[in-house]
Amino acid sequence: MGLKWSINGRDFAEFGINVSESKGVLDKLKPRERNSYTWAEYHGKQFDLSKPYFEAREMELQCWLRASDSDTLTENFNSFLALFDTKSTKRFTIEPFGNKEYAYEVLLNGSADLTKEFRDGEMYGSFTLKLTEPNPIKKILKTTLDSFKISYEIDSETEIFFGDGTKQTGRGNVSLTKDYSAPSYENSGLSIVSTSGVNNQYFEVSSVPTKATVYQFSVDVTLQAAIDLKLYVIGRKLNNTYVSISISPVFQGIIGENTLYLVDEVNMPDYGKFILKVLDSDGNEIPGIVYSNPRIETAEVVGEWQNMLGKEKIIIIAGNIEDIKNLQTPAEIIWEKI
Repeated sequence: MGLKWSINGRDFAEFGINVSESKGVLDKLKPRERNSYTWAEYHGKQFDLSKPYFEAREMELQCWLRASDSDTLTENFNSFLALFDTKSTKRFTIEPFGNKEYAYEVLLNGSADLTKEFRDGEMYGSFTLKLTEPNPIKKILKTTLDSFKISYEIDSETEIFFGDGTKQTGRGNVSLTKDYSAPSYENSGLSIVSTSGVNNQYFEVSSVPTKATVYQFSVDVTLQAAIDLKLYVIGRKLNNTYVSISISPVFQGIIGENTLYLVDEVNMPDYGKFILKVLDSDGNEIPGIVYSNPRIETAEVVGEWQNMLGKEKIIIIAGNIEDIKNLQTPAEIIWEKI
């Protein structure tokens, strides 16, 4: 059985790179050292026996390549390492032919020194590729859908890597629709609005980031019945006229708390106040709806977005995944935990 190795969708073979040996790829992770206590009146030690946590995954690949001359060898080697020359993690994939893919979000850890050797009329090179996966405990999903919904509940923070080079952070009641026709945005985590002192349905901008143009608008709503929802963002311009700024896709609301959001490009200095309105999918008021936690945050694309329309996507949910509850998605789960 052969193996296909790739970084951000680029096969190692494209650069003439071969892998002769790997370490740490599927090995058990190193557990963090447990807290321990010693008591003068007792033998031995007392250890913290709560749930274990693990260090980042460390991987080493012994690689080699060959070329007709030294310049070509060096060019291929440098082109390969240039794949890591950006600020985000990279998707590292191992695909056993005829089996399920293994996927990782990695960083290059240290230098990779190329050793050259001329043999039998060809130039050979070898190097050790050291990779670190910062968030190593994960669930892996696969889909060919260009738009799908994913929802789950978790108390801690998780990272969702969509396989198109971008990611989002999810915590609490996670509910989002992934549309692969556009990149995913990560919000700043800092809201720039507060409730108006005159009318609690209006939200005033407290500060305008000078360079920001893209914003995430969100609000929590509590429902008495399950219903399809849309979030409407309405802005009050400086001349006291109101305009519709954006409307979200349809969210499948559940009984209890829901978070609705949308991302759009807005020239924030044009507006003084905003209204975040949630209606049913037909545009009607929803009886008994309760609003909370209105937010407007700057948003940016984290990672290098690639157009994945019509292609197979591998999605990673990384974090304390054993604590995930009520995971719902049409995507196929190919690894419950690796």
